[in-house]
Amino acid sequence: MKTSSLFKAAGAARAVAGALVLFLCVGAVSAQGYKEAKVDEALAGQKSAVIGGGDAAAVKNFLTKYYLARWTVQANGASLHTYREELIADGASLSGAAQETFLKEAVDALTKYAASKDCYPACRYNAVLAIGTLDVKAAQERNGVGTPYSGAIKPLASFCTSDKEFPDYVRLGALVGLTRHAAIGIEDETLRNGARKVFSTILDPKYATEKKLRPEIGEWFQQKALEGLVAFKTPEGADGPTGTLDLLKKMVDDDKLDFELRAIAARGIGAMDLTKVQNADFPALATSLTTLARDFCVSESAHIDSELLREQVKSAAATTGATGGMGGAMSGGPGGGMGGAMGGGMGGQQSQKSLEAMVARVQYGFDSVQAAIKGVDGGSGLLVVLGGSVEKKPSGRKAPAEEAKIDPEDKVAVAREMLNDVLEEIKNTNQFIAEGPQNQAGMMGMGGAAASAQMQMQGGRGGATVIMVDSASMKDHLLQQKLRFNALLGVDSY
Repeated sequence: MKTSSLFKAAGAARAVAGALVLFLCVGAVSAQGYKEAKVDEALAGQKSAVIGGGDAAAVKNFLTKYYLARWTVQANGASLHTYREELIADGASLSGAAQETFLKEAVDALTKYAASKDCYPACRYNAVLAIGTLDVKAAQERNGVGTPYSGAIKPLASFCTSDKEFPDYVRLGALVGLTRHAAIGIEDETLRNGARKVFSTILDPKYATEKKLRPEIGEWFQQKALEGLVAFKTPEGADGPTGTLDLLKKMVDDDKLDFELRAIAARGIGAMDLTKVQNADFPALATSLTTLARDFCVSESAHIDSELLREQVKSAAATTGATGGMGGAMSGGPGGGMGGAMGGGMGGQQSQKSLEAMVARVQYGFDSVQAAIKGVDGGSGLLVVLGGSVEKKPSGRKAPAEEAKIDPEDKVAVAREMLNDVLEEIKNTNQFIAEGPQNQAGMMGMGGAAASAQMQMQGGRGGATVIMVDSASMKDHLLQQKLRFNALLGVDSY
């Protein structure tokens, strides 16, 4: 039950917060006096002849006096998405010199709009978004991707890193477009290296301060830049042949960073071909990934606690509202009310959706660590470069006598065995999720609610996905896993 998004709760919250901030900035018509271009409606019928003709002067005149001039009119704000779609379709429908002329002139005009303080915010934001979505070839399938216009890369990169005072929503729109180019592929090496440098710059903590990013969307910048950087699937970076690998390891190690970003970094490492990397400290990277697995157990346990508390509060409020007065107070109050709220809300009332989200988060977190170890999307994986094999299935915990055979001074051998043990623990977690707690007594800590919830999920949903674990048992399992990962790291814990 893996999720295609990153952590749903954190990702959704960030997206909603970011979208709200952008809406407040670019969606509303401000009282500030913005300038509007004069739109020559008489040019409307000349589109086919002008853009197909390939004459640069005629195309520029058409774009700046009618076609793109409409974008600057605040009354047309609701139509901007339609204008963008029309622009993309028109550009991709052309070919040869006519297409190059049209796209170049469009980018030039849109760049001026996006950079201009005279244009109202929604126009600026849509202008920079349009630059990043221009294609030279349309997608062949409904949900496919087109072939991006490479001439858009330099202006997008410039908006991201320019020292000029651009609103952060303009920089973000440019970053979204640049990440799209990286995800689809940038063939030109110079442009590719330039984009890589931009992503690395944005991931530097100084970037947010220097560019005056609002905290509400700061992590959104980091996520998009990281997605763009890992899309290249190469350890090379702005700082040398292992620049990107070194940066991703640094992010994996940063326990103050949002776990979602650390997970993306780990998967990015897994997508690289590490077999061609020389002079890298792979044993240290093995320790970093094991630590990431441990930290995930800690952070996810805390998240489950917060979810349990939220469910408890919701249940208590619902009970109070339903019963009212003294009855509600007795149900949710000192005389056993907490047990009732916990039994009815945290367990029995816990929704299928909530349980599915919990399982998806756990599986995604561990799958990100496993991706770095075994490889993903064609990457070699760390285990291979340490002399191991991803085909070898963990064979259970080794007896102390077998563990003693490993020379503790052989860092590569120690790291290899550590990663095999990490894979085994991930396998144990997936098995736990699939089969549920084997000791039903362990599910009775919530007054029987957990076991009851499990049986209800198994028996009464007619073909629906069966969730074999509840929040309390999942938390207990993660705490046990934390102890095991700490043992692999040589950390004393309880």
